[in-house]
Amino acid sequence: MAPKKKPPKAEGEPDPLDEFVRKYGKNQKEFDTPKIARVQEILQKIDEGEDMKSWNFDADFDSMAFQVLCHTLRQSGYNDIEAIRLWKCGDGDKAVRSVCYYLEGQTGEQGVKDVQFMDNGVTELGCEFLGRTLGPNGNKMVNLLRLDFNQFGTPGVIKLSEGLSQNCTLRQLSLNYCNIGEDGGEYIAQILMFHRNAIEKLELMGNYLRERGVIDVFNACKRKTALSEINVFDNKFTDTPEVIKVLRELFANNTTLATYDLSGNHISDEGAGKLVHGLVSASHVEKVKITERVAEKTHNAIKDYLGSGGKKKKGKKK
Repeated sequence: MAPKKKPPKAEGEPDPLDEFVRKYGKNQKEFDTPKIARVQEILQKIDEGEDMKSWNFDADFDSMAFQVLCHTLRQSGYNDIEAIRLWKCGDGDKAVRSVCYYLEGQTGEQGVKDVQFMDNGVTELGCEFLGRTLGPNGNKMVNLLRLDFNQFGTPGVIKLSEGLSQNCTLRQLSLNYCNIGEDGGEYIAQILMFHRNAIEKLELMGNYLRERGVIDVFNACKRKTALSEINVFDNKFTDTPEVIKVLRELFANNTTLATYDLSGNHISDEGAGKLVHGLVSASHVEKVKITERVAEKTHNAIKDYLGSGGKKKKGKKK
């Protein structure tokens, strides 16, 4: 396939990519930083006609070189990037700070919407940078934030909540395996309780919310009309009366929340049976995953009620 031609620019209008490449080369020389192999690959593919909207990094790079990259992206006004994803590379909080600097300079409708730092050694400080950048006076375009496998725990969630508790553009928040303790549920709840909060998918797998934390989160979810999916797999909670009560209330009160992943937690047959009763009038619920350790008949009972409007689904006639 022939390379795509760049759309013509108005007379006298500089090409954003050309401006970026020119200034990037100049800044690299000025600060004497090494080239980042992945950036060279991306620019080569763009030159060959590929539409490189996602800038993904999965190999270590010099932190100063990455800072120069993000500085130049902002300096040149190059906003033809929709995703910046760092997977187990970079220098933790320094990389977060560099990306945040770029995001804070974006205005208008075009820019980064997907930001991921997975297993990057992000700490409480990095969360503070992100909370400020995605707060009420910051970036208004990012709609997905994924911070999986960074061990910032509750202190990091506190810093995130300082900004995200007033964010109205984020649609998906993923904090899987971040070592968040039971006291972290309160701050996740603060994020959700903002009246203009727009999160549709919340992922909290592999944390340590336990009963106290999940109750805080579930209570905050009750009136969130945007939320459609929640994942609390393996959060070490049990089916105490309080947990079952708040889940049944959530089934009843939030009619847009259709998918629940409760698996990997200690839910007994008795507790699961009580959840089944909570599904009787919850026709909007489409999927509820619980531990495989409960009896098969319990799993079947849940399946019977899902999306049935309180009536068991009829089996096929033989």
